Amino acid sequence: MRIALTNDDGVHAPGIEHLAVALHAAGHDVVICAPDGNLSGAGASTGADLRKIRGIAIEPTTVAGLEAHRVSSTPAVCALLAIRGAFGGPVDLVMSGINPGTNMGPSVLHSGTVGAVVTAANFDVPGLAVSMDAEEDAPAEIFQGAATWALFVLDNLDLRGAPRALSLNVPGVRAADVRGVRATGLDATPGFRAAGVRTVEPLPSGGRLVSFVYEPVERTLDEDGDVAALRAGWASLSWLSSIAADDAPRGAWRADRVPTSV
Repeated sequence: MRIALTNDDGVHAPGIEHLAVALHAAGHDVVICAPDGNLSGAGASTGADLRKIRGIAIEPTTVAGLEAHRVSSTPAVCALLAIRGAFGGPVDLVMSGINPGTNMGPSVLHSGTVGAVVTAANFDVPGLAVSMDAEEDAPAEIFQGAATWALFVLDNLDLRGAPRALSLNVPGVRAADVRGVRATGLDATPGFRAAGVRTVEPLPSGGRLVSFVYEPVERTLDEDGDVAALRAGWASLSWLSSIAADDAPRGAWRADRVPTSV
């Protein structure tokens, strides 16, 4: 299978290296194209109106000894470049990761890891985002565990037919210690929320440096959700949809009913 591999942590982050090695060892044709820096939280952003910019810089590099491309844009743009032939022939799948840290519940909306595969599905190519419940300094065997279960999903799931975007979250343990893969929905919360804003320090300009204050959310977990599955030792696999209009009433508002200027 010809697989485009990207991430949101940058082309030289450890997660993409472990996934590239695993995919290559499994016999896949891996096209590595990832941002030139950390773009966590970029979602499916393109960073600019792609019709109006002069161009996107692509520089050659290597990842784990494999040919790779360092791209001056977002994960979503990396996926789109691969889909539209910037690196040769068409790709069968877009993979994104391995992201250190989970992407569960509503946080998938903001994840650049997930944004890449949602973009792929919107352009008729299936995608699989891979995240793990461990940080960037985790031992190599934890990254390898996430890669092992990502390949398990590839080997056991038919991704042909209608393009799909999938999000896999793997416990931060060795591959052998994961119970398996469970298909899940998205829990209502990943377990925390922004509860306020605090001033870190004043700035010389007269402005201020601020940060969000987070607090844990205590609630009964959705038994079929991704958070509950991960806490029980399973890798959670969620099928995602692109943004679409809801079932709100359709119609129009007459111009003569618009309030006049004061």
